[in-house]
Amino acid sequence: MDNLGFPPVLRPLAGRSVFTKKHIEYMRNYVVIFYVIIISSNLSAQTYIPLDSARKLIRLTENPEERFRGMRALDRFYYTTAMFDSSSALQKQMVAIANDLNRDSMMMMAYRAIGNRYLIKTDYNFSLVSYSKALEHAETDNQKASLYGNLAYVYIVTGNNEVALSYLQKMKKVNQTGQDLFFRNLLYGIVNNNLNRPDSALFYFRKAEDVPVKMTDALLSSVFMLQMGRAFELSGDADLADTWYKKTLTFCREKNLVSSLIRHGDVYCGFLLRSGKYEEAKLLALQNFSIAKKAGINEGISTVASTLRKIYIHYAIQDSIIYYAQLQIDYTDSVTNQRKQAEFQNITFSQQLREIDEQTKARETAEARQRNIQYALIAVGIITFLILYLLLSRSFITNTRLIEFFGVIALLLVFEFLNLLLHPFLERVSNHSPVLMLLALVCIAALLVPLHHRVEKWATSKLVEKNRKIRLAAAKRTIEKLENEKTV
Repeated sequence: MDNLGFPPVLRPLAGRSVFTKKHIEYMRNYVVIFYVIIISSNLSAQTYIPLDSARKLIRLTENPEERFRGMRALDRFYYTTAMFDSSSALQKQMVAIANDLNRDSMMMMAYRAIGNRYLIKTDYNFSLVSYSKALEHAETDNQKASLYGNLAYVYIVTGNNEVALSYLQKMKKVNQTGQDLFFRNLLYGIVNNNLNRPDSALFYFRKAEDVPVKMTDALLSSVFMLQMGRAFELSGDADLADTWYKKTLTFCREKNLVSSLIRHGDVYCGFLLRSGKYEEAKLLALQNFSIAKKAGINEGISTVASTLRKIYIHYAIQDSIIYYAQLQIDYTDSVTNQRKQAEFQNITFSQQLREIDEQTKARETAEARQRNIQYALIAVGIITFLILYLLLSRSFITNTRLIEFFGVIALLLVFEFLNLLLHPFLERVSNHSPVLMLLALVCIAALLVPLHHRVEKWATSKLVEKNRKIRLAAAKRTIEKLENEKTV
């Protein structure tokens, strides 16, 4: 684990990771907390639902759209407070509802929330997959632009600044306003900080400050302050950098942002060490260590232990060096084991989502087949009724070509009906082999065509007989009429 709490290994979803050793090494010196991306998923204008109201919506309403709204609000609370098991359970239900309603916008929101949860857990490969999946369901340019920001941030924290810039350029093509614009400028500033261009970074941070809609989210505000401090540090203005770093920590304490306090505090410790202020760095690191132990944040303990080891190396206090070095190793191993378990859970979660999607598609296919079978039966019934009417009607003479025409239509409808009815059975028997299924359908047609010819021949003969009787009856009436006229 690096001194900023980022994992030393990024595990891929399948096969080789998209991140190289160079990117992973870059992450060791990265200074932005990963929580910022959560905010970007909610930057678009929306009405936030209080937690109690969200729980009531989920529990009481039968409207799936309202339940989805409640789940979305409650899920955001879960993954931002590291209640990942509760979050994943809700997210599976959100995906199921979006599938049932066949709503791309809802599916986009569900997969974005999944990406947010993965990002908080620093499972970057999984977050990329989820954000990309959300992008497939995006319906508007603003939704796509916001997701480009999500993807850009993942590449920022993994050191892929050029790729991040390419997504930010796509994001810039949309005329964003308000908090979306604030987030975009912040991302541009972070990238320029990473590329050691503090003047450009400060330019974008000032543009973010000039956005009329002020950011009210504490997490994002703390990131903004930290990045301002970093930009001044890179530009060589140590006094302003120190001021902004202290302002960041004070803000985190006021807002009770425990995780952010530990991560930002470690960044400030690094600045103090580079400035030669070892005593201040030691006091701050010990405070952070106490906070991390009290909160039970293993990554934070490992991170701060690494910083304290460096400090005591400077003071040459052997016992403390050994103590914090061993503590760092122990908690790093603990975090590594947790990450292995989390990776397995992530793969399981992805598989469960695929199963939900497959079940929904199978149900939709079965429902569509049932509807088609009903339509085919209705059509066959109508054609049969027309043919019988033409055969049995005694009021007018019918052309045999009509019988032939309707007979062909009836043959096609019956064939389609049998195809719909037998298709699942044929798939199972033939093991989805197109050749075998084609042969089976040909055999069915071979049975239907002779039967059709027999029925058509019978119907034609019946029709001819009916027409003959109608003509004879008409002729008889004509003769009787003529005889009556002669008698008169």
